[in-house]
Amino acid sequence: MFLMLKLMDVHVYYGSIQALDGVSLEVPKGDIVTLLGANGAGKSTTLKAISRLVNIKRGTYELNGKTVNKQSPHSIVKKQVIHCPENRRVFPELTVEENLRVGAYIRKDNKLKQDLDRVLSYFPRLGERMDQFAGTLSGGEQQMLAIGRALMGDPKILLLDEPSLGLAPNLVREIFEIIKQINEEGISILLVEQNAHLALETAKYAYILENGKIELQGSTEELKENDQVRQLYLGA
Repeated sequence: MFLMLKLMDVHVYYGSIQALDGVSLEVPKGDIVTLLGANGAGKSTTLKAISRLVNIKRGTYELNGKTVNKQSPHSIVKKQVIHCPENRRVFPELTVEENLRVGAYIRKDNKLKQDLDRVLSYFPRLGERMDQFAGTLSGGEQQMLAIGRALMGDPKILLLDEPSLGLAPNLVREIFEIIKQINEEGISILLVEQNAHLALETAKYAYILENGKIELQGSTEELKENDQVRQLYLGA
């Protein structure tokens, strides 16, 4: 199996506080992998380690078989690993169009118009609001914009942190259908998500973090039948 992304025994600290304690995970090419766990388990820190927004004190981080532990966030973006962070974090005083174009700031290719059209095909509402300031959008529209901005970076791997947070159930379903479409176009996805039911429906493989450690992993079909997972995450 050709792996695009691999963490091996990764340790991360915030000062003297250990946030990740030997995390190992893999994201194969073309798959959706989900990372589940309670608040504070280390899920967002894992994505930040992959984006190089936090330092890896020990362990190995590989992309396509090459170690990238010491590379800058800028260089990770150039390798087409794009992070869509928690809480949307759009630029409120820029328009929708300006936010989308910011997502492509590092690109030098000639496919920007094509990719902008693709983003607007996923999110037609953004096309209706191109001149509107992002800070005036609804929460759901801001989430669409955050994902669209990430897609404008032309990702090979998309890191999604809590895309359903704070959204109405009907909109959550819409966002997840779009996530599946994005994956079907060949983009690998590492998904951090509070809605375990949807995450396990959407992904192929799952890891469960507790206190900075991977405590369980397996195919999503296996984990949906696991008694511990059903009790802690699925309410069964």
